[in-house]
Amino acid sequence: MIAAGSGLALAASPPDAAIEASLAAVAAAGRDHADLAIVFASADTAPAAHAMLHAVRRVTGARVVVGASGMGVLTERGEVEGRTAVAVLVVHDSRLVATPALVPDQTRPDTAETLAAALAPTLAEGGCLLALPDAAGLDPRALLQGLADALGPVPVMGAVAAGMPSFVLHNTEPAHGAFVGLALSGAAPVVGVAQGCEPIGEPYVITRAEGQVVYEIGSRPALTVLKEALHSLPGGGERAQRAGIFAGVAIDPSKSPLARGDFLVRNLVGVDQANGAVAVAEPVRVGQTFQFQIRDAAASRADLIATLEEMRGRLGTRRPAFGCYFNCAGRGQGLFGVPDHDVTLIRERLGSFPLAGFFGNGELAPVGGHNFFHTYTGVLVVVPHPDVAEA
Repeated sequence: MIAAGSGLALAASPPDAAIEASLAAVAAAGRDHADLAIVFASADTAPAAHAMLHAVRRVTGARVVVGASGMGVLTERGEVEGRTAVAVLVVHDSRLVATPALVPDQTRPDTAETLAAALAPTLAEGGCLLALPDAAGLDPRALLQGLADALGPVPVMGAVAAGMPSFVLHNTEPAHGAFVGLALSGAAPVVGVAQGCEPIGEPYVITRAEGQVVYEIGSRPALTVLKEALHSLPGGGERAQRAGIFAGVAIDPSKSPLARGDFLVRNLVGVDQANGAVAVAEPVRVGQTFQFQIRDAAASRADLIATLEEMRGRLGTRRPAFGCYFNCAGRGQGLFGVPDHDVTLIRERLGSFPLAGFFGNGELAPVGGHNFFHTYTGVLVVVPHPDVAEA
């Protein structure tokens, strides 16, 4: 059985908050020490990050400690934005192998190779990589491609450290402009990726494109198809004025029919009224299936609910043992207008279990079997208790 617990603390003194959160996490786990501690802290704790790390290690006894700063932090109890806070998740599990790695300067061209060399032995029998890069110097596309080349199809989940100043945490030291990775094996996670969008209009094949510019969809100007998609949405005109409009590119163009989760959602970065083209924040090519998407609070809520229901189906009879939730800083109260929105839905759909996370500056997660960098996305990683038959 996996023993895990979380703690969330608000305090004027970040080291005191780290102690309080760690004590609560250890007590909730029912163990006097942990194998792994994951720490997320608001960015204003940066001057005390070193002291916080040592406080966590003293209280939890964890050999492996990793973490990052965020615009806010969360546990299953709630989400904290705009206040000094520390969240700690501790895990004790004899099956779980947790190997951390730090690249102090992630602008190095061999960052992916360095990570792979340190983490490949842990990932050789399967598993996943929790990725916690700093924002400074990060090239998400190059990093993910390098990891794919070096590690193969290993799921990569995480988020980019956020806040001013942002930082990442690795065992005894905080770091800036660095990449922290945590390889986990021995317990296969269930992963949900809520990109926060609702498809509008119909999916069509791209018939003319170059680079990141889509000229024609279904042999018609892309802008014409976009206008039709907006008109097809109930209250489309008014809703579109308040919402964000995005592009959805099918991961597997041969799949039919396409459903939620089959699209990689990307920003629209421009339109050309003269020739009817739209520009997308992702390279596109002729033959891909393309569908416009809308993002607002209603779409994001519906998408998260659908993601959690899908995860519940994949969990089956297994109960979540612990998890991490990587939430975009563009969500939270600013999007939904209420506190604790996502955490409340997670509890309602999957039950209450030890959870820690933060509001980051972009998320990393697989869609359609490939790892991508996302924005405005919630990524939930759940490690379940084994079935009785597995134990």
